[in-house]
Amino acid sequence: MHIAIEGMDGVGKTTAGQKLANKLGFKYVEKPLHYMFDEGEDNVDNYVKIRDYINEQVENDTLRAWFYGLGNIYLYHRFKGENVITDRHFASNYFWCGSKDTEKIFEMLVYLIGKPDITFLMYTSGEEAERRIRNRNPNDPDIHKTKLYTSAKTKMESFLKRYEMDYVAIDTTNLSAEEVVDQMVVSLPMKLRCELEK
Repeated sequence: MHIAIEGMDGVGKTTAGQKLANKLGFKYVEKPLHYMFDEGEDNVDNYVKIRDYINEQVENDTLRAWFYGLGNIYLYHRFKGENVITDRHFASNYFWCGSKDTEKIFEMLVYLIGKPDITFLMYTSGEEAERRIRNRNPNDPDIHKTKLYTSAKTKMESFLKRYEMDYVAIDTTNLSAEEVVDQMVVSLPMKLRCELEK
């Protein structure tokens, strides 16, 4: 089973995703390609070096879409048959590099590996995200991205609808991580909850 958690930095993806994984007994996966590029669970040095280079190629949506698409494909290869929760998946990737030029790439990826069983699209106000990011690290370069939050949610949601993916949008602005996880658990489709109870 695959639960994808989508959203921008500062919405609480990592905290809620890890708590949900612990609650459900799932494996929490962040940066799936690091398992290919680095040795050990916690070492991400090689991955980060490659990712940073790819992210600098802002004029090449195709390269970035394929790189993160490879991460999606590798996730399904590496963790085949396992219950996983991912920190980001298709919708986040589409926000950053989805365009007319890359539409066929995303179509192919969805066709080849399928859809997550459910996606949680987490969002918050730009002001709240900025506050959270500053609390984590006052010099975090992601602070400037908070101005994109409204357009990010809109574009991610349009992607999820276009590909008919089951998703639940959760406004985390006034929720604790535990409250977010509680909303996620009650939002799981009955089919998934029945599978978890087996």
